[in-house]
Amino acid sequence: MAVSPGLHQAATLSPMVSVLVLSFVIALLYQLYQWALPKPLPGIPYDAHAARNLRGSLPDLLRYKEANGRIRPWFVEQIIKHDSPLVQFWMLPFTKPIVIVSDYQETQDVLLRRSKEFDRGQRGADMFHGVVPNHHISMTSTDPRFKGNKELVRDLMTPTFLNEVSAPEIYSKTITLVGLWTLKAELAKEKPFDAKKDIVDATMDIINAAAFSFGDHMSTTKHQLKHLSELGQSQVVHGSDGAVRFLRLPEISDIAAISAVADHLGTQFRSMMPRLDHKIRMLTQPELRRNFARKDALISREIAKSVMRFDNGDRTTFSALDHLLHRERAAAQKANRKPVFHSPRIKDEIFGYVIAGHETSSTALQWTIKLLAGHQNVQTRLRSALQAAYRKAYDESRQPIVTEISNTTVPYLDAVIEESLRFDAPLPIFARDTTRDTILLGHRIPKGTQVFFPVTGPSYKCPPFLIDDHSRSPTSREKHWGGQWSDDDTHLFNPERWLKIDENGGIVFDAQAGPVLAFGLGPRSCFGKRLAYLEMRIVLALLVWNFEFKKLDGPFSSHQPHDSITTMPLYCYVALKRLEHYQAS
Repeated sequence: MAVSPGLHQAATLSPMVSVLVLSFVIALLYQLYQWALPKPLPGIPYDAHAARNLRGSLPDLLRYKEANGRIRPWFVEQIIKHDSPLVQFWMLPFTKPIVIVSDYQETQDVLLRRSKEFDRGQRGADMFHGVVPNHHISMTSTDPRFKGNKELVRDLMTPTFLNEVSAPEIYSKTITLVGLWTLKAELAKEKPFDAKKDIVDATMDIINAAAFSFGDHMSTTKHQLKHLSELGQSQVVHGSDGAVRFLRLPEISDIAAISAVADHLGTQFRSMMPRLDHKIRMLTQPELRRNFARKDALISREIAKSVMRFDNGDRTTFSALDHLLHRERAAAQKANRKPVFHSPRIKDEIFGYVIAGHETSSTALQWTIKLLAGHQNVQTRLRSALQAAYRKAYDESRQPIVTEISNTTVPYLDAVIEESLRFDAPLPIFARDTTRDTILLGHRIPKGTQVFFPVTGPSYKCPPFLIDDHSRSPTSREKHWGGQWSDDDTHLFNPERWLKIDENGGIVFDAQAGPVLAFGLGPRSCFGKRLAYLEMRIVLALLVWNFEFKKLDGPFSSHQPHDSITTMPLYCYVALKRLEHYQAS
């Protein structure tokens, strides 16, 4: 049978068409591959292998986390590896590069003077969104809700509120901690015990009392003290490692729910995709859902109590929540509307106040206590400074009262606190997003770029990079303030670096002695930093007044960190000697 010419021609062309189609597909796939590869910003160092990998820097980050259990140090290590104050990397596939900047002068300029170019980062907002979506920390500065939320909470950090509401609660809860540790010191006989949970509990008691005016019935520290006082030696377990362990009561259920939600927020800080991570956990963890519900019910009850008290004629402001409700009432009256006391923004603002106020202070106190135990000369000098500053209390063999502590300037106490925050920063990285095309150290940074500012590397704990002033912004060159640390000792814990002689020959604390950014700067700095400083001053003054923190060795002195919302010590052991001259009141 004869084959038609048309069929013969089609059979001849078929392999050619297949080759052409295959070539087109290969070319298209190659173009897609090239399009999907990470795109570096010109002139900024990066890992070349990451730019050739569709997953960017993600494999490096995952390997680092697997080897070290954490990610945060990796960012500073990139700066050191590339020997540059500016580097870039890709945290996730198919994303823009993230820029890391490690230079105090430029970081100060961005946070303080260039907030219109650099707003709060989207990643930071994503981490908080699952827990407090209506808190101002979860919002950009251009969010229409932001201004109203800041107005709602603006007076919580005023001297009046801090001194009249916060300080008395800090003092009273710390005295309870002194009582607990006095008993533990007696039972432990100067052997080490894990103080981490005690500090966490005490700082949670403090912030809950300031937020909700909780009494002793909601104080975990008070419950543990009562339990240990009643059962004494039977609650002591002597470990083979030489440490003493104290059996504990279960947490108060409402406080346990708050702690569980706070712990969940810590997981969001460790997640590459926090919004997705939060949704998955809420879908798959019934206990987490129950803790969120219990937390919400607690806040609703406290709002109802405060509103009822006001409606019954009691206008006293006992707590931060009272203050928020008074502000809402006044705003509603001004706008001729009904107040909305159970609004999501009030609930989230008060819970954000609790979480932020607790986590940062707890972490900073743990690090400072470890540093004082490891630097006995600093501890001795601090105690002498406190005895001299609160001389009347010392002569009368009593505790200094809250007004003596909050109204008396003790330069060396301030220096110890600031040096601890420099040496072990609770918040080691700040993030911003560019809101327009801009320039950083002479390099073009496009709109929508994430920028990380670590505060633990060059400039802070090792010598800064030498940077040509011409590459800096005009405001950085003209308005920069603050000193610079000596290259010889930035790696050392040395509170004296914060002291200077004033014109009258006296020793004073110099907050601008050198680089530190424990709480950020500018309009998006840590809202609760004044509360954190006040809490550290009162708590440290009372603890050092009452106890000698003995030097610890081996694993008990470990400086190993753990990343959550903050970077905290994994362990915080203490060996206490009660200073009998000061009896707890």
